[in-house]
Amino acid sequence: MTRLPISRIRLDGGTQPRAAIHLQTVSDYMNDMANGAEFPPVDVFYDGSSYWLADGFHRIKAAEKSGRNEIACELHQGTQQDAQWYSFGANKGNGLRRTNQDKQRVVKAALQHPDGAGLSDGQIAAHVGVSDQMVRNYRRRLEATPKVLKSSQRKGRDGRTINVARIGKTSVGAPESPAPPPPAETPVSRADADNDAPALRTSGRSRRAQKVDRLARLTLSFIEATKHLALLAGWLGETAGEFDEAERLLANANSAIVAVILQIERKAVVADPLNAFRLGIKEKNS
Repeated sequence: MTRLPISRIRLDGGTQPRAAIHLQTVSDYMNDMANGAEFPPVDVFYDGSSYWLADGFHRIKAAEKSGRNEIACELHQGTQQDAQWYSFGANKGNGLRRTNQDKQRVVKAALQHPDGAGLSDGQIAAHVGVSDQMVRNYRRRLEATPKVLKSSQRKGRDGRTINVARIGKTSVGAPESPAPPPPAETPVSRADADNDAPALRTSGRSRRAQKVDRLARLTLSFIEATKHLALLAGWLGETAGEFDEAERLLANANSAIVAVILQIERKAVVADPLNAFRLGIKEKNS
């Protein structure tokens, strides 16, 4: 065990698995410290230049607010990523129970972490302290997006490495036959062109359907990104204490969104004034 200046311990390494700091717990810890209570040392990872806090956010906040300059630490040698992975399992047995949001946050983080990419659902569940089914459910959701770190190999419960790259695919006994060469182009008569018109119209509808589908995916991605931004801004303000920076970033993002909304509203009203009623566009007073 060693003692480190609180100012040297970094809290911004993505090692806080909880959704937010519980202010009442910080207050309780401050009172206990004032009454002489001894707390376990916080866990810190040292990568040769930076000290990354991996467990003990409430303790270090309470010590800082109590006016203490140093705190007892259990020092580990490791990188920021090592600190992150350690932190995912740090709160599963703590006195302060995790909320459902805390559990969801840590499962998603573990699935997207390099150390979790090759682990089974059961191994991740054991590390973070949740059910296998919860990990399985979030893996399915994340694998539908490009964010999740995927590995062609995964460790099973018995420790064996399983190749999951071809799970769900039909095995092929012989190499695939080469694709036939494209047919030679032939002149198209007017009659043939007329006969092809329905197919061209179908192709046009297909392209439109693809664009509609892409727009729907982008819309869902935007909604998820907005939720994530709100979560990160909350962390930046409540956990990191950078309230002004969080407010500035949110204000900038909100201004950009409002500008886009105004642009689309103008197009909609110019196209058809009744769109103001259909789309709930309120008249702006100049």
